[in-house]
Amino acid sequence: MLLAAPKGVGMATLTLSILTLLTSGCLESRADRRLSASDEKLAKRVILTRNCGSCHSLQARDLNLTGKVGPDLTRQGRRGRSPEWLTQQITHPTSIPDHEVVPGFEGKQKFMPGVDRVSDRELNALVEFLRSLN
Repeated sequence: MLLAAPKGVGMATLTLSILTLLTSGCLESRADRRLSASDEKLAKRVILTRNCGSCHSLQARDLNLTGKVGPDLTRQGRRGRSPEWLTQQITHPTSIPDHEVVPGFEGKQKFMPGVDRVSDRELNALVEFLRSLN
């Protein structure tokens, strides 16, 4: 496919602009999804010890959780939740308004127990693990 630069814009400028857009998108998506093996292991341990699978389903990365009360977490990363939003949802679920939860689960966040007594590292690993699921 041949590109024609708009009048007054050089082909080198157009090419550089396109490359910048493509590269920034690629780098951003990779940066958001970096998760070390040790953090993934830590996040899985938190999920299992907190019995998240009694309410949530999650079919990814050697987890086979089949809960039906809460939303499926298998593709949580596709929801585009910020780390701050996920941290709030995990630690203080009742503070999340109905219009921000997965459709069909409005009002059910009051049944989710807040995850407490976890280290910052455990919480960060859990948040990044959930963001990496897609």
